[in-house]
Amino acid sequence: MKVIFFGSSEFSVAFLEAVFKSDHEITAVVTNADKESGRGKRLLPNPVKLKALQLNLKTIEIKKMDEDICRKLLNLTFDCLVVVSFGHIIPEKIIHLSDNRAINVHPSLLPKYRGPSPVTSALINGDNETGVTIMRINENLDMGDIFAQVKFKISISDNKDRLESKLTQIGAPLLVGVLNLIGLNMIESFPQTGEPSYTKIFNSSDMKIDWSLKSAEILNRIRAFSYEPGAFTIFNNHRIKILDAIEYDCKDEDTIRLISDKNYDGGAVIKADKNSGLVVKCKDEKALKIIELKVEGKSRISSHDFLNGYKIKPGDYFN
Repeated sequence: MKVIFFGSSEFSVAFLEAVFKSDHEITAVVTNADKESGRGKRLLPNPVKLKALQLNLKTIEIKKMDEDICRKLLNLTFDCLVVVSFGHIIPEKIIHLSDNRAINVHPSLLPKYRGPSPVTSALINGDNETGVTIMRINENLDMGDIFAQVKFKISISDNKDRLESKLTQIGAPLLVGVLNLIGLNMIESFPQTGEPSYTKIFNSSDMKIDWSLKSAEILNRIRAFSYEPGAFTIFNNHRIKILDAIEYDCKDEDTIRLISDKNYDGGAVIKADKNSGLVVKCKDEKALKIIELKVEGKSRISSHDFLNGYKIKPGDYFN
């Protein structure tokens, strides 16, 4: 089949490559226009555009879904539309251009986590499973019938980056298989069942660590925001992303005493040495051991290097 691929994020790239390497032909790639980035405000292409150029594919850049994109698609020959992490709702008019062969890859077990942030939401909520859904696009957000769905376990070590990698490795070949069967008229879709839930677009306030939360909740947010955009805290007016952490195994009496001491609130540093590492108290009389972090404007570093470079001691606070 001839396919028009819609995508913009890094998550989309593996799916674009999988379709490109399959027996299907990509007529064009529709993606977001270049955006200003960095202090110099340089216009930079997104990951999908970069990959499309590398593969010598025709690209159509957009800022919004309007009549102009409809006119451009009318001039192309295609059998199917594939949408993966595109960032725009596909209008009904464009869906009809594909003769109802418009499909979407959604990284959740629909109808759970419809909307823009299913991976982040699953991690924040501490879910122990997720999956990939290949669905038919209709005029309603993530409500179309399902062609195929695969479920798998979320590991405690999974952050957003690792989980997205799993989703692409499972989802990309699944997408190609569904396209193969659609081309042969050998697959039927089925309605979504179960209670739907919806996700939101997260902002900077969601990413700031609230040390008054329980340790598991804080750890889930660190996993959910991963390296980018990153969950952050403040120390001595420095904005610091906490990139990786684990629950601290409190065995010695001194640490147990400090964690249970009511004079120390959540965010208090209770250990800051090369043997124990950097350990921070949480509300539920548990603690997190910080593994990796990033001071704003600096490179990623281990907590050991952070302790060597910054004056931090027990009794100090992240806030």
